Amino acid sequence: MARPRRNRSSGTQRSKPLFVIAAEGRVSERIYFESFDPGRDGRFRIDWVNNPKDKSHPRDVVTRLIQAERDRRSIETQVQYWAVIDRDAWPEADLAKAWGRIRDRQNFFLALSNPCFEFWLYLHLRDNRAFADRYECQRILTSIYDYDKSDYNVRTLREGVGDAINRARDLDENPEEAWPMRQGTQMYRLVEQLI
Repeated sequence: MARPRRNRSSGTQRSKPLFVIAAEGRVSERIYFESFDPGRDGRFRIDWVNNPKDKSHPRDVVTRLIQAERDRRSIETQVQYWAVIDRDAWPEADLAKAWGRIRDRQNFFLALSNPCFEFWLYLHLRDNRAFADRYECQRILTSIYDYDKSDYNVRTLREGVGDAINRARDLDENPEEAWPMRQGTQMYRLVEQLI
């Protein structure tokens, strides 16, 4: 006698949370976030929004993220859309426009690093220190860690992820602000969900 087949689409299975990430950079951020991908059997999924034309302006990051949401229209309810942006030298008005496009969208979030993504990586290794700009931050990171934007050993950094989260949270003096006005990073908000 044959067993009855289970209906997998019965709705009793919950989908895994999905994190859709769009970033300014095409490589360095992706290397970092792919290290969190738990694979097929993990408790969540990561979907990376490609940046094939190296468009790094905040409006371009947000546009790609909104397009990813439109392309994804599905029944999945546990989806978060994250714009990973650097403060760099972008005018505040440009950042405000980008934030304005996602601020009221459900499940859309901003993780901005001031001055740059490398500051988040730096916090994995050392306590905060003042940087004049993104160039100094990148130079100091390279001097204490074998960092190259297109190829770096993220495993070493991942050992300090808990320290980075604590350091970044301590710097987040005004968490209700859209982004850190002074040196700081909101990356911890996304990363603590992935660990």
